[in-house]
Amino acid sequence: RIWREEFAHRIEVLPGDFTLEDFGLGEKKFQELCRSVDMVYHTGADVNLMNNYAKLRHTNTLAMKGVIRLCATHRLKELHHTSTLGVFPAFYAAFGQEFSRMSPIMEGVSPDEKEMKKFFPPTAIGYPWSKWATEQTLRKARDMGLPLCIYRLPNTNLSLRTGFTNRTDYLTALMVSSMQEGMFPIGATAAPFTPADTISEMLVEASFLENRKHWFYHLVDATVVTRHELERWSADMGVSYRGVQYQEFLNAVKERGRASPIHRFVPLMQHWRRYWFDSEERTEPLPISNKHIFEDLPNFKWPSGRDVFQASFMYSCEARFFMPNSKSIGMVADDMVALAKKNAGLDTLPHGLPGGDAFFTQPIRSLTDSAREDVKLSFFGQFALSRSVHQLLKNALFLQAMEQQHPDILRQSISQPLVIVGPDVLGNAFLQLLMAQDPSNRVPRFCEVNFPYGEDGSFRPKRLPNNAPWEQDPRMAAARRLLESSPMLGNEYTSILPRSGDMPDDDTAIFEHSLRAHTFCMGYGAPSYGEWLKASDGTEIKKGYAMHKRFLQHLQWQRAGDRWVLKMPAHMLALDALFETYPDARVIFLHRDPKVALGPVCKIVSSVREKLMDDADVTVTSHQQAELMAEMVNTAAAFRRDHPALKGRFVDVTHDALLRDPVGTLKKVYRQCGLSMSRRASHSMWEFINQHRDKRDQLFRQHEPLDQFGLDEDDLDEAFQPYYSETRQIQTQRRFSRLMPTCGGGNTIARRTSSQSGRWRRLSLPQSLSVMATRRSESYTVSIRRSESQRQDSK
Repeated sequence: RIWREEFAHRIEVLPGDFTLEDFGLGEKKFQELCRSVDMVYHTGADVNLMNNYAKLRHTNTLAMKGVIRLCATHRLKELHHTSTLGVFPAFYAAFGQEFSRMSPIMEGVSPDEKEMKKFFPPTAIGYPWSKWATEQTLRKARDMGLPLCIYRLPNTNLSLRTGFTNRTDYLTALMVSSMQEGMFPIGATAAPFTPADTISEMLVEASFLENRKHWFYHLVDATVVTRHELERWSADMGVSYRGVQYQEFLNAVKERGRASPIHRFVPLMQHWRRYWFDSEERTEPLPISNKHIFEDLPNFKWPSGRDVFQASFMYSCEARFFMPNSKSIGMVADDMVALAKKNAGLDTLPHGLPGGDAFFTQPIRSLTDSAREDVKLSFFGQFALSRSVHQLLKNALFLQAMEQQHPDILRQSISQPLVIVGPDVLGNAFLQLLMAQDPSNRVPRFCEVNFPYGEDGSFRPKRLPNNAPWEQDPRMAAARRLLESSPMLGNEYTSILPRSGDMPDDDTAIFEHSLRAHTFCMGYGAPSYGEWLKASDGTEIKKGYAMHKRFLQHLQWQRAGDRWVLKMPAHMLALDALFETYPDARVIFLHRDPKVALGPVCKIVSSVREKLMDDADVTVTSHQQAELMAEMVNTAAAFRRDHPALKGRFVDVTHDALLRDPVGTLKKVYRQCGLSMSRRASHSMWEFINQHRDKRDQLFRQHEPLDQFGLDEDDLDEAFQPYYSETRQIQTQRRFSRLMPTCGGGNTIARRTSSQSGRWRRLSLPQSLSVMATRRSESYTVSIRRSESQRQDSK
């Protein structure tokens, strides 16, 4: 995650061993380094808390002779050496018991040797002694004229930017086991959350100072993470994680035995129990001075403990450190509602919805039962589902509380919304992004659809104009954390789109607040939940539109615009409910051959399921997405056929037209909707296109061979036939040939084979979608464009 290709020509890796003569490189190479190197950073050591001094002396102490020789040969080179705060028994003892009221440990002060002998018998605990001896050697070298700096560090088992967490570290084992048991031992165990990448940045920056004030530094964030903070941060993510007495935690670990990652560290924990666990919990900062580094680097600051905790937790989830049977994740509907009410500090879910609280508990029960019984979710999957439901419920509670304080919210009128639908999810996203450049259009933003009143409900928005900047919106921080922990992160398709808290968002996130959304099926499988959604002609999905409108009223009350621009492919499943809720809505239907649009969807959903499920299967996933896409486009086609009176409510656009002339195509869309595009809007759109031209090309020119997903194109032709037929009807009726896709007549479609470049032939449609898995895919590329000769014939 940290590697960049430009590093390759700047880094020369020399495999060696600094315990050997000339580092094991040979005298010639060593002398070459002595002449060419300008500065030396020595960070290597054998960090083994269980070895005695005799075993560590050669690696950690005597090896400094070679390092000093490197720095002193031919010319002096500045040395930057990392030591440890663990040379102090007080730090090792977590400042518990007799160390709880001690004076701060100042930079450059050496530990008391008698105290070290008492707590670190050299024949048993040698690591602190090896680092202490090295410090003494370097002090002498500095007195003799060697320029150097010493940096004492705490435990460095994690990183902020990437979340990387050292799996073999004691603190990591403690975190994993705590999540496994749903509890952590309270006491003086809150180690400083000091990420290694922040330490590295400080160290490198300090090394380049020409006129530094100091040469001895403590690179440690002395802030203590308390029991209540850990519980609150976890609860905000929907994780049940409570502090308990050490003995209760130890009993749980012993009962689980070697299956508990912390089990092998129990002897160490028992040895330090009096200081680590039996002391009074510390809430004040650790008594360690770190003023030297901030006197030399006044612009640096430590990241928040919450951000570090979440980054490490999310990395551990994705790396599958946690076990699916962990007790910290609850999947019981009533418990999830109770936890959300407790953490929100509210007790009333939105009124006026069918079924009262059952409006929420019924779909949660169906979803969690299906996720628990029908599929095998990973810990990350269980966590992601629990966190999502937890925040959705809290948001619903916040909505109700604000409605009671401001009744005028529900008097907001949602007039003439523009709703983008179609099978091409990436094209839909581009179209909405383009329309968002028009200041007259109001689009849902990622930060507000996920946190309408902030993560904790404390955000109180002022009535802002639509063009007010988003940078200072306090919800942006929570949105950033959510984006960084999203299972969508790193996908080759979703990474094409802008990823920020103020990016236009699919109103699927709004619809999810009704707990009735197909996106839950896409990410978590949950087949029986999907069947529940489709039962009774999609009655449950249609119920969700009441919550959808209610949510939009809140967002409009916060920040108004001339009209809403929404998008969600699943609207195609319930166009009747959409028009019933928004009678004056206009639907912009972005057409693309569903087979072409299907490939990226399968790729995206498969990559997400790989993280969220232990039994993810690409073929099963792809067939499910094919069936869902067929259901969506065919249901929409049937609705349009059966409701000719609503013909004027639809505006049809093809992805080819949007790619060829995006702004010109949108001007036609505006005219059909009875709108005019201002020069300012047109200029903003072109500016956006020019800034993101490469990403636009990536969005529209992606192609995924369907046979890699176990899909047969013949079966897909038959599955999408109702949509193809309706598309031809629309094209014929509207004379929209340049903007509408063209398919063959009757029961065939036009195809061009790879072996007949430029030639077209007609192929019969296959039997059934149900046999897709048993057929081999033909090697041809499907196109919905007519050849030039066909166009001339039609003229």
